[in-house]
Amino acid sequence: MSQEKKTLSSEKIKKIELNLLIEFGNFCRKYNLYYTLAGGTLLGAIRHQGFIPWDDDIDVIMPRKSYNLFIEMWDKNKESSNSLKLLYPGKEEYSYPFAKLCDRKTIAKMTDGTTKHGIWIDIFPLDNIPDKNSINKLFKKARILRAVAISMNTDFKHVKIDYKLIPKLGLKIFSLAIGKKNVLHLIEKNAESFNKNKESHYIGGVVWGYGIGEIMKKSDYLKPVKVAFEGHEFVAPSCWKSYLSGLYGDYMKLPPVKDRKNHSIKAWKLD
Repeated sequence: MSQEKKTLSSEKIKKIELNLLIEFGNFCRKYNLYYTLAGGTLLGAIRHQGFIPWDDDIDVIMPRKSYNLFIEMWDKNKESSNSLKLLYPGKEEYSYPFAKLCDRKTIAKMTDGTTKHGIWIDIFPLDNIPDKNSINKLFKKARILRAVAISMNTDFKHVKIDYKLIPKLGLKIFSLAIGKKNVLHLIEKNAESFNKNKESHYIGGVVWGYGIGEIMKKSDYLKPVKVAFEGHEFVAPSCWKSYLSGLYGDYMKLPPVKDRKNHSIKAWKLD
């Protein structure tokens, strides 16, 4: 059968992503691991009770301790799964600073031309956020490292990216020169610097987050509430209103059609 005949529709891709989220949620519930929906996925749950109509991915976030334990417990209990595969920094040739739970029976392709794994959901760690005096400096470093990581995972033949911090060619050369493992190590070290203050009252995405707009009060984030997503219940932070406002402003207002962008994921079913 040709690849064309095995191409999955957008609706089928979303169905597989939803099944991955259900599996992930069940696993976290079984092992008492804390997570919440994040970004556009949480926005979709609140505004649409499911996927944002034009969106095509799923994001979840976890406190660093739960994130690390999730990886450990998954490898102990699910690594031999025939249908699911967990990718994370340091595993195989994977080169993102966060985890992906993937469907083994599919292969997916992004607009940047990369085809490395099956349909996935993204799992991001949250780290402690220090006092306000050092936030801007640390997040600037995080943004630069993220840009480097994006460049090393991008085939520039397929996509044009406008980097404001460093010329894109310089980013690519830099990432190739120091190697993918070292780039990931730098990102992890930067995240560790955020975690030095164990008494921090705030938490946020450092390795691949949305920046200062995503910062939440830890005590509020760790209070779970239930939200509906595609007919199922998942976990959201009690501070979801301020979280979404920080990311999207008036989050209940639909953006102009020209701003309704997705990841343009294409996927195929494997034999």
